[in-house]
Amino acid sequence: MGARLVLSLLLAGASAAASAQTMLDQERHLIDIHSLLLDLPPLEAPGALPPGRLSVGLEAVTIPRIDGTTGTKRQITASDRTPLFPRPRLALGLPAPEGFRAMVGASYIPPVAIRDVSTHYGAAEAAMAWTPGPLRAGLRGHLLYATSRSPVTEPATRDALETWEYGADLSAGWSVSLPPATLEPYAALGVVHLRGRFRVTSDGYVLRSQYTGAALDAGLRFVFRDRWEGVAEVEAYPGRLVHTNFRAGYLFH
Repeated sequence: MGARLVLSLLLAGASAAASAQTMLDQERHLIDIHSLLLDLPPLEAPGALPPGRLSVGLEAVTIPRIDGTTGTKRQITASDRTPLFPRPRLALGLPAPEGFRAMVGASYIPPVAIRDVSTHYGAAEAAMAWTPGPLRAGLRGHLLYATSRSPVTEPATRDALETWEYGADLSAGWSVSLPPATLEPYAALGVVHLRGRFRVTSDGYVLRSQYTGAALDAGLRFVFRDRWEGVAEVEAYPGRLVHTNFRAGYLFH
């Protein structure tokens, strides 16, 4: 009798949790996922750039499978259009006190339509790292604004998603010299806040979402002959999104 009661309570709790996930919750969940795909993760080891060093790179942001189900309808998601999108990114090392390194960075995507999808995107970041030796520890802040237009509710529409996002993270890494290359594994823990506004073109329906959550990152930076740079990173937003990002760049002295 006691086991049956416990089982009944567990089933009732699971049913209540499922029913609490309304169509509105599902729509906001999709806004959060698509906004977080635009986030500006580290994709760089802390303290990587000495003063005057310029990194010019191109990122490949991977898009995992996204379930677009909301109620009885299935929305068109980013993963239905492409498995990844490219993003240019610049970073410049700045003067800093002895034992520290500072940098600023920026990224921009013009509103060019590819396969009926366009994103007008601007982002900036600034960081300071403590670099007493091979060990590196850093603090970084970042923000972005983006407007994306793509088919979501119907194949013929161009619905719009507007995203404001900002966050900060703490990171730690280790630099290993293996001439003529350098390896720098690193990990970061941060927080991100976003405000998303989705507008359906056909009827003017507007849906807003706000989300604040953790951002977890782990990556490996590879530098060859102090010129060529490659970074691979796994990025996780618990309860929302997990994906991988890659970066290839050139270092100007």
